[in-house]
Amino acid sequence: MTKQPNVLTRSVAAIGLSIRTKLQIAFMGITCLLVALALFGLNFLKQANTRTEALIQDQERIEYFNEIHAYVGDLIVLVVGQYTPHAVDAKSAGTFFVIPINDRLDNLRLFVNRGVRRFGQSGLPDVELIARLRSKLQILRPLAAETQRLRQKDGKIVAAPYAMENLFEPLRTIQRDVFTVVQDIEKDMANRAKTMALAYQTSRQLVAASAFLAVGFAALLGYAISSSFTWPIRRIGQTLDTVAQGDFNARVSVPNQDELGELAHNVNATSEQLGKLYNEVESQRADLAAEHAKSETLLYNLLPEEIATRLKLEPGRTIADSFPKVAILFADIVDFTPRSASLSPEEVVGLLNKIFSVFDGLAEKHGMEKIKTIGDAYMVAAGMPSAVEDPVHRAAEMAIDMQRTVAEMSPEFTDGLEIRIGLHAGPAVAGVIGNQKLFYDVWGETVNTASRLESHGEPGRIQATIAAKQELDQDYQFAHRGTVELKGVGAVETWWLTEKQTST
Repeated sequence: MTKQPNVLTRSVAAIGLSIRTKLQIAFMGITCLLVALALFGLNFLKQANTRTEALIQDQERIEYFNEIHAYVGDLIVLVVGQYTPHAVDAKSAGTFFVIPINDRLDNLRLFVNRGVRRFGQSGLPDVELIARLRSKLQILRPLAAETQRLRQKDGKIVAAPYAMENLFEPLRTIQRDVFTVVQDIEKDMANRAKTMALAYQTSRQLVAASAFLAVGFAALLGYAISSSFTWPIRRIGQTLDTVAQGDFNARVSVPNQDELGELAHNVNATSEQLGKLYNEVESQRADLAAEHAKSETLLYNLLPEEIATRLKLEPGRTIADSFPKVAILFADIVDFTPRSASLSPEEVVGLLNKIFSVFDGLAEKHGMEKIKTIGDAYMVAAGMPSAVEDPVHRAAEMAIDMQRTVAEMSPEFTDGLEIRIGLHAGPAVAGVIGNQKLFYDVWGETVNTASRLESHGEPGRIQATIAAKQELDQDYQFAHRGTVELKGVGAVETWWLTEKQTST
């Protein structure tokens, strides 16, 4: 038998909800777990995206301020004009010295202004710095124009060291401010990267732990729900298998308060009902078996076993057989009619039953087939319905035993007891007559002759024909009687069968 389920399985099984509702609850629970896990993951991705966007913005800030730093560096190089020649040809000076300082300053102003929208809006970390840069560049603009005017003399670029000094220090201040903010941004980026790495590790662990818990809870819930179904199904299946094997006392007990519990109840009710029906059927079958046995006994008493078997195998077929050689024996109780007149019906039947029962035993002993009794006449045959060896010898042996048995029984009767026997051998036809009260009989001249031999015989003697005598001459002794006129047959030469010859 299946082992008992655990407490969790029994608890889930005992919940008074339908299987459909339990499955819906389990599905909703698992769905909620998956949704919660997805939301947690989305929140982590959102945070990671926010940090990534911040890093990208910091990178853009660094690029922006590095560009400003480069612009300022170029301007400082130009400002340090005292190191350039006092007179430089404009064509050979290159673009570095050719481009006016005020134009370069204007380019720086334009670049700074382009970053206002991205980095100088209110609430952004660089709004104050950009505002200072714009203010300082605005102040430096007229100074740069004056410096440029002083550097150009007669179409040539000349040094203007004193004018440059007015631009140098403010530009250095701007460069330091920009460099400082770039360093601060880089430090913030490094700290943010560490924070992101730590947050990533933590979030990954939390996501993994949450996923593990969700999967574990879902697996536990699935196990509990499925076990609450599969365990009773196995129990019910085992009970049905036991019932199918014939044990109608088998019962199934499950804690389920759902359709499976109802199914288990129906299985128990069905098993109980089948048990009752089985007992009734067994009782009826026993009665039928007894009736069948009686029918079989009656059938085999009425008909030879071989004929009864053929009738059962082919119930609609006519049973008719021809036998080339059978031995027919008729026996009749002498003076039975006047004797029975003084007896009661019970005594008549009792007398015949006692004598014929002894004859039945002799017929079985010698392998003879009892055909019928007619009043006080008794008829047997040898060689039908199955062929046997020496049928006439069997009939002769039975005739002698019948005479000896009747002689032994004679003292029991007041007037004594004698029988006449007729014996003949030859061809015959046998078959079953009737559809309801079946009767196996034999016909032909052999039967008629044997019957007439008995009726024309003498008390205590066995009368036989030449056909029977020729079969028995070697083993039996006969006394010639002569020719006898048999009714319906004609003149027949007959012999008295006296005894079996003794071997010398």
